[in-house]
Amino acid sequence: MKSVFVMWQDSTDTRMWHPVAKLTQDESLNYILEYTKGSLHKKFSCFPSMQDMKKSYTSERLFSFFRNRLIPESRPEHDSMFEWSGLSAESKDYLELLAISGGEKRTDHFRIVNMPKNENGFYRIKFFVSSLNYLTEQEKFKLNELKINDTLTFQIDELNDVDSDATILLKEENTKVGYLPHYLCKDLKSLRKLLNDEQIKIIIKKINKDAPSQFKILCELEAPWPKNFKAFEDEEFSIC
Repeated sequence: MKSVFVMWQDSTDTRMWHPVAKLTQDESLNYILEYTKGSLHKKFSCFPSMQDMKKSYTSERLFSFFRNRLIPESRPEHDSMFEWSGLSAESKDYLELLAISGGEKRTDHFRIVNMPKNENGFYRIKFFVSSLNYLTEQEKFKLNELKINDTLTFQIDELNDVDSDATILLKEENTKVGYLPHYLCKDLKSLRKLLNDEQIKIIIKKINKDAPSQFKILCELEAPWPKNFKAFEDEEFSIC
């Protein structure tokens, strides 16, 4: 089974991201969509033809909401997106592609994210570094010095008045690279309570110099999976 979450941004107020739905592909390759408690946000509207938040929706085909976020095979960016995400275009693993790339569209405020996996006792998840556009010109120039397998450090952004968990990613503790995606910040916070920071690794897996800024730096967060630790344990991730 494979699961991803749909994140929705409250763009008119706090600009915070909320998990509003969970999509699972079961052993029979059917797709099951369920709303999560993040969808109870007063400003969120249900997906078309899916108005009942208590109901689970099943389809043999990927729901149109997700299909519309995929680049058609006829476009040259199709194979590039797989490559930028560290995947093979031949795999046709579109759910994994959406989860790593985010499947964002300029016309709305949704993002698809992967559910962290427990792989042989380790927490592992791949992600693209966020907010590169907010770096200074000097910081952007320093990105050219980054290399595959470089390890990034992290620190809480004490100046962020909206998100107390916002986490800055740095190279050698003094060069700002960008931000950890918001949806991973609480997991990182929980891991830091159970582990030493030295046990938590953020490693650069790919650098895509020809890609748009949101797909330039692909990283993996890796840490021992502590006993009784639960990924995405925030109440908003639970099913309605």
